[in-house]
Amino acid sequence: MQPGFSVMLLLNNCLRGGNSVGIDLSGPLLTRFLLLSSSPCAFLPAMKKTKILATYGPAIANPTIIRRLVEAGVNVFRVNCSHGDSADYAKAVRTIRQGTKGAPYPVGILFDLSGPKFRLERFEGSLPISMGQHITLTSGTSNLAGSTVGVNHPAILKSVKKGERVFVDDGVLAFEVLKASSREVVLKALNAGTVLPAKGINLPDSTIEIPTITEKDKADIASAVASDADYLAVSFVRSGDDILQAKSLIHRAKGHQRVIAKLEKREAIEDLENILLVADGVMVARGDLGVELPPAELPRLQKKILALANRHHKPVIVATQMLESMRFSPRATRAEINDVAGAVFDFADAVMLSAETATGQYPLEAVQTMTSVIETTEPSCHPPELGQRDRTVVPPIPFAIAEAVSRADMHTGAMMIFAFTTSGFTAQMLSNLFPTQPIIALTPDQQVMRQLSLFRSVYPIQIKQPKSFADMLAVVDELCAKYSLGAKGETVVITGGAPFGSTAPTNFMMFHQVR
Repeated sequence: MQPGFSVMLLLNNCLRGGNSVGIDLSGPLLTRFLLLSSSPCAFLPAMKKTKILATYGPAIANPTIIRRLVEAGVNVFRVNCSHGDSADYAKAVRTIRQGTKGAPYPVGILFDLSGPKFRLERFEGSLPISMGQHITLTSGTSNLAGSTVGVNHPAILKSVKKGERVFVDDGVLAFEVLKASSREVVLKALNAGTVLPAKGINLPDSTIEIPTITEKDKADIASAVASDADYLAVSFVRSGDDILQAKSLIHRAKGHQRVIAKLEKREAIEDLENILLVADGVMVARGDLGVELPPAELPRLQKKILALANRHHKPVIVATQMLESMRFSPRATRAEINDVAGAVFDFADAVMLSAETATGQYPLEAVQTMTSVIETTEPSCHPPELGQRDRTVVPPIPFAIAEAVSRADMHTGAMMIFAFTTSGFTAQMLSNLFPTQPIIALTPDQQVMRQLSLFRSVYPIQIKQPKSFADMLAVVDELCAKYSLGAKGETVVITGGAPFGSTAPTNFMMFHQVR
C-alpha cells in the first residue's frame, strides 16, 4: 500500500471457521467486502466493484470532508481544470492527499482538462429572454441593456453560419443564427429562458477549426505531472490523434499519467474505435454529448460505448447529472437511482459526481446514495458468457489465461485472485472479464497502484517486486495471513507475467493452497 496505508481485509469467516468480522457469501461471491486498518481505523469504507469519482470543489475543500467521502465510497477525485490555475490545482491535490492520508485503500486523482470549451463571458447579472427575441454575441464586452453578450473565444463567431443552431447552458437555451460576422453574431431565441454568465456554448451544426488541446491545457498537463496526478481527461476529443498528442505532452514532461478520452463530440463517436485503440479509458460525458447529438440517442450510445470499451479492456466512466437533484436535495429522484443502476448493470467501471460534490449542498449524502445503489444493484449483475467476449483486441495468450482466471471459482471454489502486475495490465484485463472474486492487484509501483483504483473489482496493494515464484508464493501467504485474505489450506488463484520485474505480458496462472 501507499506509505501510511495499513490494511486489514476482513472476509467471511463463516466459511473458514474463524472469528473475523465478515460478509455473507451465500449470495453472489463478494459483491462487497470491508477494508480495515490493522490498527483501529477511523472509518470503514464501502468496497464495491463499481468505483465512484467525486469532483473536487468548494463544497468539499477540506481534508476532513475528503476523508468522510472516502469513508462513504469515493475511489478517485476529479480536479476540474475549467476553474482555476496551477496554484489552485496544487492546493486541491494537497487537500486531497491530506484527506486521504492514512486511508485504508488507494485513492486516485484525475485532472480534467478544460479543452476548447466555448462559454459566455463572466458578466454581472442575468439576461431574461423571450421566444423570438434577438440577442447578439460579441468578442467585446457584454451590454445586457442592449442584449449583447460577450463570448470567451473568437472562434465561436468565426465558426457559425446563418441558419445554424447555437445552444447555451447544456441546451437549456436554443438559438438560430440570423446573421454572422467575425465580430458579432445575431441570434434568435427558439425558447424563453434566462442567459446566465459563464454558461457553456455548443455549436452542433458548425465546423470548428481549432486544436482540441489548448495552450491552457498544455500548462495544466504540466501541472498534473508536477502534482503527481494519476489520470488526465482530455475534453472534446475528436479523434485518436488528440489522445496521442496528450500522451506526447505527458511524456515530454516526464510524466506517466494515463489518458481518458471524454466523449462529448459527434466526431468522437464517429471515430470511437480509433480512440479506444490509443486511449487508456473513456468517459461518457453526457452533458455536451447530449447537446451535440439528440438527447434521445444517449441511452443507446451509452450502451454502445460501454460494450465497445469493455471489448477493448478499457475502463469506462459514466458522467454528468447522475444525481443532479442532490445538489439541492438530500434525496435523489427515482429516475436518477435508475440511471446509476443502469450504468452498474452495463458494467461501467466508475460513475461520477460533478456539481453534486463540487458545489452541492449534500456532497456526503450524494456519495452515500451512489454507494447504496451500487451495492444493491451489483448482486443482480450477471457477466456475459465467455463465448461472447472478443478475443481480437488483446494478445491471445494473456487473454486465454485471463479468461480461465476469471471463471476459476466455477470449478475450484477459489476465493481470491492475486494479480502480480508491473504496469497494471494484468489486473486491467481481468477487470473487464468480470470475475466474481475481488482482484487483489499487487504492484511495486505506487502510481500504478493509485491508477488501478479506477478499475472495476480491483483492489491494489503495493509490494516489493518478487524475484522468483518462491518469493511470489511467500508474498501471497504473507498477505493472506496479514490481511485475512485466505485461511490456511484455502485455494486462491495467482496470475501474472514472468520473469518477474520484466514487461512480459500475463503468461501464467496457478492455484495455490494458502500455507
